[in-house]
Amino acid sequence: MQNLKFGDSGPAVAQIQTALNLGGLTRLPRLIINSQFDALTTGRVMELQSLNNLTVDGVVGPETSAKFPQAQPGQNDPPQPQGRSILVDLFNPKLTAYDHGTPALNISPVAGGRPGFRSTNGMFEMTSRRLRRHSSSEFPGKDNMDFSLFYHGGEALHQGDPSVQSHGCIHVPAPHAEQLFDWAGSTDIWVIVMGA
Repeated sequence: MQNLKFGDSGPAVAQIQTALNLGGLTRLPRLIINSQFDALTTGRVMELQSLNNLTVDGVVGPETSAKFPQAQPGQNDPPQPQGRSILVDLFNPKLTAYDHGTPALNISPVAGGRPGFRSTNGMFEMTSRRLRRHSSSEFPGKDNMDFSLFYHGGEALHQGDPSVQSHGCIHVPAPHAEQLFDWAGSTDIWVIVMGA
């Protein structure tokens, strides 16, 4: 099987979307079978890869396709998405927050890291480090990381100018950064970052 990734299209992509919809744990919406390897399909692939301890790159090759759910005899509708997630799509550059597979917030544009400080692609569990007011010690400036939601080491979703690339974090414009922060609260959230 040829590796398939974001931007690809055709019948093989429709097969991937169908397989992903068969079941398995997800916090993202079930896919529309449109034969387009779009951001949501990439996010679903990254979820599957993370949950199966594979390299989380959103690329479907032999190892990933071997983990696709298989239809079971008499299987009805697959279980509905459960929990919260944030899909950061730096290909397009936008962010969507999902609650049980339903979009709760759509924010565009956002910005990721600049060359030498790229944001990390992958799926991460948001940490409990969630700071309404924060200033970076490494890149100081008054309140330059307000509404910080940390998800990978020092990388966080935080308020920032989306026309300026960051030092690895995801810049979310005001007032959306505060809305996202309030929406996140203290709940368990998966953060999926792609296209960095």
